[in-house]
Amino acid sequence: MTRPIIMLLSLLATYAGPAQAQDNKATAPPPPPTGPLQGGWNNQLANSQAAQWKAANSAHPGDAAMQLNWFRSEQNAMAGNNNGALNPSDKAKLKVIAGNIAAEAPGSFEAHIAGYYTEFPSAGAFQELNAARQLAPEREELLAPMLSQAMLEGNAADMRSWSKAMVQRNAIAAPLMAAASDVLLSLPDHAVLFTNGDMDTQPAVVEQVQQSAKPGVLIVDRRLLADGPYRERTWKQAGGKGPTPPNGPEFAKSLLTGADRPVYFALSLDRNWLNAFPGQLHAVGAVFRVGSAKAGDASTLARNWSAMQKPLDAGPMSRNYLLPGAILLQQYRNAGDTAKAAQVENELRKIASASGGTQELRKSNVLHP
Repeated sequence: MTRPIIMLLSLLATYAGPAQAQDNKATAPPPPPTGPLQGGWNNQLANSQAAQWKAANSAHPGDAAMQLNWFRSEQNAMAGNNNGALNPSDKAKLKVIAGNIAAEAPGSFEAHIAGYYTEFPSAGAFQELNAARQLAPEREELLAPMLSQAMLEGNAADMRSWSKAMVQRNAIAAPLMAAASDVLLSLPDHAVLFTNGDMDTQPAVVEQVQQSAKPGVLIVDRRLLADGPYRERTWKQAGGKGPTPPNGPEFAKSLLTGADRPVYFALSLDRNWLNAFPGQLHAVGAVFRVGSAKAGDASTLARNWSAMQKPLDAGPMSRNYLLPGAILLQQYRNAGDTAKAAQVENELRKIASASGGTQELRKSNVLHP
């Protein structure tokens, strides 16, 4: 991992900043929580709504729909407080809420869908998902999980069907689709792309399947690699030779030496994965190319940066543009190209202002006051 990337990793996929949930004595609940695929990226609002839903549930116990909204609002707030991840204590709290739903509304859609999220990505999660689908096959909460199941099973027909449903029902915010388009644009046709979660995986799959964007790219949800059959099928699809490697960064490391297809990481990939490849991550657009440095990396970054849409309103996915932009800006400064440097700096300032990254860019000496 190059020195500039080490210094700028803090810019990647961070939320607007943790805000503690506040006590709210009012029992009237807020509107149903908006999930991360639809634009639930205001973390201060997410924490406030979680507190309101908790208070509403205390005042009106036993309402499964209300409990699921509380579960979802807590899930959104927790992820935002921890850079998109759920720590063990968060998971434990969500399990308690899911357990309450199961106890008070056993066998309900709400109990099963909460069970899916608390058990994901285990086999039990998908058992819960299919039980929920049997009860209410038209519920929008099923769309993203069913697409994940189609990926897990390698079912191309279901991937087409569920991704089409997500488009028809506007289940993914347009800015996320623009960001996904930028990711695919940054890849060669036969790349293997590792993604991290719903916000980078689902839009990329929908864009690929519904728009025929880079159909030869193999999109790998790193969370699903915990499943043995998925891992084995992915290894074979990627052209891996020899026995299937274990889950985790070792899987990608084995691809670098045991397959011919180039390996790329979404910029939002889990930090433990990124740290496992020191000196091997090269920002070439909205992705990292993994492996040895190449002379063409700088020109590839410049070309892809010019072609990308770089939406300002894709929440944490917008923030991911700061790292490649900062590297490109330094390239132009080093080359003495003041015109291109000024253009990129102007873009960076807009992205940083929209995504809350201005202070980090100043601390890294990328932007000057």
